Amino acid sequence: MKMRAFLLIALIIGGMYAMIETINDFKEKSFTEIIETVDTEFASLTFTKPTMHGSPAETWSIDDENKVDELLQFLQNYHVKKLKPEEINPDDNIDEFSISLKGADGNSITIIIAENLIIQNSLLYYEIVDGPLDVDWIVRFFVSTKF
Repeated sequence: MKMRAFLLIALIIGGMYAMIETINDFKEKSFTEIIETVDTEFASLTFTKPTMHGSPAETWSIDDENKVDELLQFLQNYHVKKLKPEEINPDDNIDEFSISLKGADGNSITIIIAENLIIQNSLLYYEIVDGPLDVDWIVRFFVSTKF
């Protein structure tokens, strides 16, 4: 009887812990907290400019650590909230300006500028809650990396 009570209490505690973790997972976080969960050193940036009037999408990459740090410092000013699976459109073909950070270990974070969306490793979707992103800064950043 004591063993059953102990197992029941352990099950209740485990369930409460899982419930609290799920609630905390969808709370607002700083962008820095997302970067810490990825636990990688980002080494390159890939910029994608969408197609215009039937022309192919323009993409370019840079491997400048200073530019990676500059982007990460800019994004530290923002907070994000993880999207629930029902909030994600699986058929969403995003054809907009984007910046992808890539690490040597294969981890990536993609920032979709117009939608204020951050995608971690193509699996976890976050929305920027205190956006929109500063488009003037983003445009200057795009231009400074292209030329």
